Amino acid sequence: MKKNIKIIITAFIILAWIYLINAFLLPLKLNEIPYSTIIFDSNSIEIWELVYENKIRHRELVFDEIPEFYRNSIIAIEDKSFYYNNWISLEGLARSTINNIKSRKIVEWWSTISSQFIRNNFWLNEKRSFGKKILEFVYAMRLNGKYSKNEILTKYLNSIYYGYLNYWLKSASIYYFAKNPQSLTKAEQIALMILPKNPEAYNPYKNKKAFQERFTKITNYLEQSKIISNEEKELILKEKLVFNNEHKNKLPYVADFIEKTVGNSVGNADLRSLQNSLQNPTIKTTIDYNLSKKIWELGENILWKLAWKDVSDYSLIILDRKNNNLKVMIWWLNYYSKVWQVNSSLALRQPWSTIKPFTYTLAFKNLGLKPEDTVLDLPVQYETDKWYAYTPKNYSLDYKWEITIAEALSQSINIPAVRITEQLWVRNVLDFLKKVWITSLDKDEDTYGLAITLWDWEMSLYELTQAYSIFANDGNLCKISYIDWEKQECKNVIEKKYIDITNFILTNRYFKLNWFPINSTLDFPDKEVFLKTWTSRNFRDNWTIGYTSNYIIWVWSGNKDGSFMKWVSGASWAWEIFASIVNNLEKDNKENKPVILEKNTKEYLEITSPLPRSVYKIDPFKPKDTQKIKPEFATNVKYDKFFWFLDWKKFETENNLIELKNGKHAIQINLMKDWKIIKKEENSFEIVE
Repeated sequence: MKKNIKIIITAFIILAWIYLINAFLLPLKLNEIPYSTIIFDSNSIEIWELVYENKIRHRELVFDEIPEFYRNSIIAIEDKSFYYNNWISLEGLARSTINNIKSRKIVEWWSTISSQFIRNNFWLNEKRSFGKKILEFVYAMRLNGKYSKNEILTKYLNSIYYGYLNYWLKSASIYYFAKNPQSLTKAEQIALMILPKNPEAYNPYKNKKAFQERFTKITNYLEQSKIISNEEKELILKEKLVFNNEHKNKLPYVADFIEKTVGNSVGNADLRSLQNSLQNPTIKTTIDYNLSKKIWELGENILWKLAWKDVSDYSLIILDRKNNNLKVMIWWLNYYSKVWQVNSSLALRQPWSTIKPFTYTLAFKNLGLKPEDTVLDLPVQYETDKWYAYTPKNYSLDYKWEITIAEALSQSINIPAVRITEQLWVRNVLDFLKKVWITSLDKDEDTYGLAITLWDWEMSLYELTQAYSIFANDGNLCKISYIDWEKQECKNVIEKKYIDITNFILTNRYFKLNWFPINSTLDFPDKEVFLKTWTSRNFRDNWTIGYTSNYIIWVWSGNKDGSFMKWVSGASWAWEIFASIVNNLEKDNKENKPVILEKNTKEYLEITSPLPRSVYKIDPFKPKDTQKIKPEFATNVKYDKFFWFLDWKKFETENNLIELKNGKHAIQINLMKDWKIIKKEENSFEIVE
């Protein structure tokens, strides 16, 4: 027996000297646990924590943030001699050595807070050995020579694992109790002392009985150690611990958006790379949490009111008008639903008539048009490169004949917009839309054609909101910012005087009365509100985009499954959400006075039937007498008589009907006054069997 003990001691001494020599030759280089990235809103409210590589939840903690009760308790439990031992507890070493020799195996390790920190730093979760214990012993000694006791205690508490990826006391405090350590009660502090022993065995969410037994044991021990009085112990044991069960991000849609797009702001790095490059990384965003919460409640309440119209969802973007900072982004009603998990504000959609303000603004510049100038709202048809007739239709399916530019734009009438696009040329409209950073336009002008101003092509509505900032900022276009340190990228795309004309039309209450009557949802009698709306013809969705004194706002509403909405009114769905936001965010600030424009009328004569390049097919199963074309025209010219010519021959038939004869034909109308031709118009059409 004595011989075996002597061999063990000799071997131990030899190994100790080997490790001591090697250890003193090695530098004491502590491993730094990576930090989480903490994301703040524009008012320094934390909105979410980006866990490092989805493995480590870690926040910086300094000594003064550690509650005194927690410090004293940890020392009493783990290392009573902490403040006066230099690196090792001789009492603990002697006790553990004797017990191990008696058992002829390792049954107990001696540890101080210093040595525990070394073990956590270098060999966390690794199998223990004599060699590692010797190094732990040496490094603990060197640690005490390099750092003060308070620094060592802070490092120790910042290396403990508390479960659920939480390292450091501060992370655990926020995760389990949604508080900083300084705000914890003594009972809550004791709860956190329990977890490092075995986070899984004493999990307060899953193993409540084991947790409570350990909690009682530690509390009794602290009383025996004179850390707390008997009265304090009773109060602590009676306190009801309320653990935080809400571990989701406050603004998950914003978190997801920024995490995926932050590369645009940090030189093509992603957010994970950013964590590696910053010590204790934090990111301040332009998002306004309190405003987001307020808008969320507004949107949710309005959806309840719209439920009977089969409206189930919405999304929106709100920008600060002054600087294009992103203040609010809401994807949809239920972010955590397992279906339709898509950001509606980034999804490609057909913007349709929301492109018209860009078309008209360019027309004010290139064509010199003014609000009082007139444009024809009459049937029109255009030939494409494949002999295909493009015939735009108004949403109302009727025609207003001659109207002012102000009426055409404010009432969003389709045919006048297409006529103006024809005068501008598609290439110029396309170039202008690309100039306002609508990058979804990646085809040539022939692909889009004249329909570009009504636009049945798809684009990102995030891009569209950004582009609309030119109307809110005097023709200056700024990219949407969402990171506080981002350098604002701006440029002027068109002169202010042309933007002013569009603003004059789309902010004036009285130009829009035929579209949005007095006291309707989008009638703002005491506010300056620029707005443009669109509703899909099949009523699957709609949106409103515009700006107020302080914000640029885009709202979409509809159903993500594509189902129809119902009970259409003059102003409903997204319009109601938009109006509610405006009325809650903006005060009355303007007196809207009626504006009466005198039409700058121009003479016109147009053949409205047959339209140019129309193709009529003869039905062999119907009598030919029932298959005739009635020629029609529209004009504002004062005349005495008119005459039709078919294939350059004057014709007069019963009711002026044209019989269908196979082939291509030319039709012409002449207006006469005082027996003189004062106006003529012609076009061609085709009849096939």
